[in-house]
Amino acid sequence: MIQKYDFHCPHCDSKLDKNNEIILLTKRSNGDMGEIMMSTSVGNYSYKHSPANAFENGELVTFQCTNCKADLDAENYPDYARLIMKVEKDIQFDVLFSRRAGVQKTYLVTEDGIETYSGT
Repeated sequence: MIQKYDFHCPHCDSKLDKNNEIILLTKRSNGDMGEIMMSTSVGNYSYKHSPANAFENGELVTFQCTNCKADLDAENYPDYARLIMKVEKDIQFDVLFSRRAGVQKTYLVTEDGIETYSGT
């Protein structure tokens, strides 16, 4: 696994991680908005949310960029959000992670194929 990388918005290219956390806005199906802080370690599904709340199992959450406010929905995969993982200036990969609460699945799309990560 790659050791040093940053996460960026696929729309405005803003860096979305700080202090080993990816920071995104959330929008729930009931209209509630918030901010989520997720681990930058691919496959680590721990998070903090402000305001504190419990997502309902199976709930589809919309993630948004903290800078441009664009939805981060993956174009061809409606149950997934998409970020760009930048390793170096010219080396970057797509990261798709589940938008469905309770589904711990992440895909790292590289030029060599797709790496899959799952939680428990």
